[in-house]
Amino acid sequence: MDKRAYWIWVQQAFGAASRKPCLLRSQYKGGLEEFYRGGPKLWNTRRDLTDRETAALRDFSIQQAEARLEYADKVGWQVLTPECEKYPELLRNISDPPAVLYLKGTMPDLDQMLSIGVAGARKATDASLDTAKKFGYQLAAGNACVVSGGAVGVDSAALTGALSIPGSKVISVLPVSLDSTYITQNAKLRKMIVSHGGALLTEYFSLSSPLYDTFRERNRLITGLSRGVLLIQAAKKGGTISYATHALDQDRDVFVYPGPPGAGASAPEFAGSRALIADGARAVTCGEDILADYKTDGQAPVILPINDLFDDLRLNFSDHPEPTPALADVTSRLSPQAKQVLEALGTVPLAVAELADKTGLPASSLLGILTELELEELAESLPGKRYRRGY
Repeated sequence: MDKRAYWIWVQQAFGAASRKPCLLRSQYKGGLEEFYRGGPKLWNTRRDLTDRETAALRDFSIQQAEARLEYADKVGWQVLTPECEKYPELLRNISDPPAVLYLKGTMPDLDQMLSIGVAGARKATDASLDTAKKFGYQLAAGNACVVSGGAVGVDSAALTGALSIPGSKVISVLPVSLDSTYITQNAKLRKMIVSHGGALLTEYFSLSSPLYDTFRERNRLITGLSRGVLLIQAAKKGGTISYATHALDQDRDVFVYPGPPGAGASAPEFAGSRALIADGARAVTCGEDILADYKTDGQAPVILPINDLFDDLRLNFSDHPEPTPALADVTSRLSPQAKQVLEALGTVPLAVAELADKTGLPASSLLGILTELELEELAESLPGKRYRRGY
């Protein structure tokens, strides 16, 4: 039997973020398989298991766990447990490592690269969204993996910025299952993450909508996968502050964007940010500030210039799903530069340099515009950093 089935079985019984699966594995020479084969006679002798938990161990069969493995294989998901080689090493060292991770896409090798979590307000200001995109772009340009959630607002903006760098690595950790339609507006972004070699990650096999605890459970994974976490627009009360708590518990660095110039003590949307900085978090204003902390070779981090990369990247991070617009409606809201690039694209794939020659636009601007077109499914990226029309 595939040993991953035992991990799925105990995760179902104890729930996400439980410490018990890893604890049980360490207490039996035969691991979770020995615990499973001991049956109710063994389970009932353990004082650390509640009646509800022992009932859950009985109610969810190992055959059901195997069926989940078969389904995941059928739809192209990877299933990672602490016994898998690809299981993120960073998560092994947190107090509540996930028993099972469902993965869609390609998991970056976090042993070989820096990973930085980015989190912030869902109802962020336009200035904060622009800042999140620039941070994501700069971190990816410095060869860091950007780790974030799948929410609208700062999460989406940071991931979009990172994806503007060809070959960048990103991880989006979801509070729902991989096949959930949660936040329909971000479906294109999730598809783009996978097509660009990034990863969608979750603990949940079949959760269509988040529950009360799933955001907290998800947040600890974002900080756990990261060497440091950047917080953008943290109010005094709200979910963003919880990331700092997880980060400190996991011995991760905490970086805080203090707000735009002029955002003084009267700006309530940055009250939490100011409090975190007062408590010792490091204030940062650009990706270079973060990357410099992790450079050990004496060289300054390489940060590509922003220029006007995001000037034409007008994305809608609305919480409310919208019907899929007709092609004419989509193209009508594109910037003049985006329309120019779209006209230059055809069925024959073109490199960024070729598009620059055809449009007269600089490569730094083209990257942001191509990201915009991909999110609208008007352009498609291909191996070799080439692009063609997406329809």
